[in-house]
Formats: sequence, structure tokens, C-alpha cells
Amino acid sequence: MTRADAPKLLAYKWVNNDMRWELEAVGEGTRLTLWTSIDRRFISMGAAGWHVCFDVLERMFAGAPLGRIAGPAAMGFGGWQRLNAEYAQQFGVELPTWLPNAAKS
Repeated sequence: MTRADAPKLLAYKWVNNDMRWELEAVGEGTRLTLWTSIDRRFISMGAAGWHVCFDVLERMFAGAPLGRIAGPAAMGFGGWQRLNAEYAQQFGVELPTWLPNAAKS
């Protein structure tokens, strides 16, 4: 843990990446912002993984939980391959060639 300012901010190191979660009141709701440092070579993979995490979280809040999906299981779930390719294109990075069934952009 590198910083905690409840209920607005939580920051910590996760492996070699800095993670920062921020909550901000917006109208009658709350905006969640996730900041993370990540090696640019893996940015599309990280974005696709976090996209799946937020999809799982959304399902939990909707009362239709999917359970824990992490690591290699996330790469086969919820269109991860498609998301990885879309984020690679958006960020202007190459898809790693070692990925199984890597979608071509």
C-alpha cells in the first residue's frame, strides 16, 4: 500500500506496476478511475484484462455473478482476444506474436 485516502483513493504496487483507484462523485453516481503503470508491450493485454474485470464486476452488481476469472482464464473469456486486438489498434502497438489464437489487427 503506498497511499490510502478513504473513500476517495487507494494506491499500491502490484508486482512491478503502480496501481491507483480513484472514486469521484459525479451527479447522483460515482466515477471509478483506474490508473496503472504497465510496460507498453503489454498495454493492450492489460487493457483487455481490465475490460473483462469490469465486465465481471458489472455482472456482479446486476445480480448475475460469474465468479472469479483471472490470469489465463481471462484470456479465453468475454472476447478477450477481440478486445486485445482492438486495444492494440487504439494504442498503436503490435500484438504479441506468442499469444495463442492472437487476433490480427
